[in-house]
Amino acid sequence: MSQIHSRFLTCADRTIHFLEAGDPERDTVVIWHGVTGSCRDHVDLVRNLATDYHVICPDSIGCGLSDWVRDPDTDPGLTAYATHARALLDQLGITSVRWIGASKGGGLGLILADIMVECPISHLVLNDVGPGFPERLRQAAAKNILHPPQFKTFPAFADHLRALLSKGGLRLDEDHWQALTRHWCRRTDTGQFTFQNDPALAHQFTQQRQDFDLWSHYDRITAKTLLIRAEQSLIPEEDLMEMRARGPRCQVQSRRGGHISLMTDPAEQTVIRAFLKS
Repeated sequence: MSQIHSRFLTCADRTIHFLEAGDPERDTVVIWHGVTGSCRDHVDLVRNLATDYHVICPDSIGCGLSDWVRDPDTDPGLTAYATHARALLDQLGITSVRWIGASKGGGLGLILADIMVECPISHLVLNDVGPGFPERLRQAAAKNILHPPQFKTFPAFADHLRALLSKGGLRLDEDHWQALTRHWCRRTDTGQFTFQNDPALAHQFTQQRQDFDLWSHYDRITAKTLLIRAEQSLIPEEDLMEMRARGPRCQVQSRRGGHISLMTDPAEQTVIRAFLKS
């Protein structure tokens, strides 16, 4: 089994933490997590793919061990994320990638698959994310991220997290639930337990509205593109039809569960591996 290394690099004046596994001489796969997740969401997939690829899995700004937000008007947006991602890949000497993006990480992949000519994306996997995002969902996400609940005890936080994500369709075994709870939790200055991410990430939904209409980028993508769409998907049917007909004319694979997925399901990993090798 390939060893996973934890590393830090300064990218566009921000400290970015990332996991790295596999042989750097092999083709590179980037796995980028969702808006409030962390690189450790996808450790299972990192281990799976590291047998054949060089795998990079970063923490976004405001998440995990990367820097928190400095400028709430710009730092949470995909333009800033794209700058950090390009600087990271440049420092690592990577000249082409396969990209797997969950939720916001998929939105980042949509932009980079269009503009990152110095390190083209050959294969793009979008885990339940498309070029659009409805206004009503943006408003709800902003409210939840900006004002996260706090709990007096870690078990109380764990119970809340499991109930919340289970309602949203996430299904995990006990070991994965415990791991997710640990790396999605932090203590506040007052000793409470809450979500690990920076609440300032909520400002993306109000200050970076262009991040939720990425059709112009999608139409210019030439990478092979796979959409993994959840049963309880956030992608409207009309958007799905457009994605099949426009731009890269994505392939579509259905999966069980809701929008959030840690991509631990062996069947889902098999689909991803086959697509990356296509």
